[in-house]
Amino acid sequence: MTTKHIATKLGLAFGLLVAILIGIGFLGLSRMDQINANLEGVLGRRWNKLQVAREALAYSSRNSRITMEVFLLNDKRLIDPLLSRRAENTQKISELVAKLEEQCDSPEEKQALAAVKGARMPYVTSYLRALHLLVDEKQQDAARAVMVQETTPALFRYHDTWNNFVQFQMDQMDKAAKDSRARYARIRALTLALIFFAVIVACAIAVLATNKTTLEVKTRIRAEREVKELNAALEQRVAERTQELAIAEDQLRSSLAGLQEYTNEIEGVNELVELLQSCLTLKEANSQVARVLPRFFPGGALLMLNASRNLLDSVAAWGSASIRQGPFPPESCWGLRRGRAHLVQANNFGLQCGHVDQADAASLCIPLMAQGESLGVLYLQDPALSADPQSLQRKEKFATTLGEQMSLAFANLMLRETLKYQSVRDSLTGLFNRRHMEESLARELLRSARNGKPVAVLMIDIDHFKRFNDSFGHEAGDILLRELGSLFSSHIRGGDIACRYGGEEFLVIMMDASLSSACQRAESLKEQVRSLQIHHRGETLRKVTVSIGVAAFPDHGTSAQEIINRADKALYIAKASGRDRVIVAQAGNEVVDSAGEGFCQCESAT
Repeated sequence: MTTKHIATKLGLAFGLLVAILIGIGFLGLSRMDQINANLEGVLGRRWNKLQVAREALAYSSRNSRITMEVFLLNDKRLIDPLLSRRAENTQKISELVAKLEEQCDSPEEKQALAAVKGARMPYVTSYLRALHLLVDEKQQDAARAVMVQETTPALFRYHDTWNNFVQFQMDQMDKAAKDSRARYARIRALTLALIFFAVIVACAIAVLATNKTTLEVKTRIRAEREVKELNAALEQRVAERTQELAIAEDQLRSSLAGLQEYTNEIEGVNELVELLQSCLTLKEANSQVARVLPRFFPGGALLMLNASRNLLDSVAAWGSASIRQGPFPPESCWGLRRGRAHLVQANNFGLQCGHVDQADAASLCIPLMAQGESLGVLYLQDPALSADPQSLQRKEKFATTLGEQMSLAFANLMLRETLKYQSVRDSLTGLFNRRHMEESLARELLRSARNGKPVAVLMIDIDHFKRFNDSFGHEAGDILLRELGSLFSSHIRGGDIACRYGGEEFLVIMMDASLSSACQRAESLKEQVRSLQIHHRGETLRKVTVSIGVAAFPDHGTSAQEIINRADKALYIAKASGRDRVIVAQAGNEVVDSAGEGFCQCESAT
């Protein structure tokens, strides 16, 4: 074999080896290209599905943000555009889900997508129900409850199914990469076994394939990191929206608590007004104020003006009210002077009222006014008056409302007492009138009959009153009647009743008084009248005298009319006997004067 043949054979062998190596290399490269193409195809499809899933998650996040905005808005004009945007996003999500459903190529992938669709339906249903409660039925509390208890958990489950779907796609990408690397390793091992001398080429191919694979892996890792960041951002936004809902719920609860407290205060005002309207006297009303108001103010007092409107004094107090000993002039209270609520904060000495004893306590003075007249002052002490402005404003508003209602109630009571006074009093003398006398005498006679105690009646008449009127005029006669009324009121016992019987006649009812005691009282009154001085137009008028007839129960009768008649007959005898004397009606037909001097029997004294 010549060198040429050897060279030819070697050349052929080398050529065949080269051809074989080239063929093997070509086949290996072809196989590697096929593997890479398959890997790129699988990764490309999976990457497209990941992009679709990320787009669906983005629309879902926008819908979550729109949902939160809907629940935070109160204007329906702003809600409708948001709902329209949300409907568009929901439609796009449905289209993306349908697109993914068409691209599913395995039962596992279809199952993961079905889980996404199954979790989406409860979330959409609960959201629509909450939206119906909020927008259509205006039930914010129920809507928020559905959002917190149903919609938010359903949203988290819905996002979990999307995460599972994304994880499935990444797992498939990872599996495809692993299969590609396994096939590549087999081809490389076969190539190294057959072609030892093509190490450099194989290494180059390996380096190129490794670089390409590394690039794909980096791309997959980058995609996975982006998905995780997207999920973290979504979870953070959901957490922020949940926190906002919790804050809104706390604010709602606080508003409800304030409303409940306001309702309790209004009920308290209504209760106090009802109690005041049921009271018969101002004293009863004052006690009800001191009983009810401690529920709302820990300390305070009720100060009322007297009948002359020149003195202010405390009529009721409760708690630790810092009130000085009265009475006070009305101008000592700044609230009464200014005609509106007067607030004094703690340690503020600028405009301290004169009736306040302790300067370091927060107080509020509410003037009580009705029909343009001042009735008094409602003085209140409460630490809440030094609290935040919102609590202070609420307390001051409540106190003002309370003062207005109390003013009307007290004005009605005063009017009622005035009318009652006018119905039982004589307008000229200030004594009780005849109607009240008849009712009182009948009542006292019944009580005395039960208790076995006497009742005496003094019938008093002014001597020569017509002559007095003719001499000095009717104005002087009115002055005389007023002076006698004042004298009788001030010189009788506390339980006795002095009345104007009619014209110049007066009647005094003496409870638990024997006939002798009544006679002594009549003599005393007669002497007081005799010493009475009447002044009219700068001059002193002549002295006047009275005649008095005395009768008693049960000595002279058992009925009111009978006793009055016997007293009137005794008065007639006193008039006929010379006036200016006291005559006692006897049980028989004899009538004697209080000094024990006998008079002739007369039929009128019986």
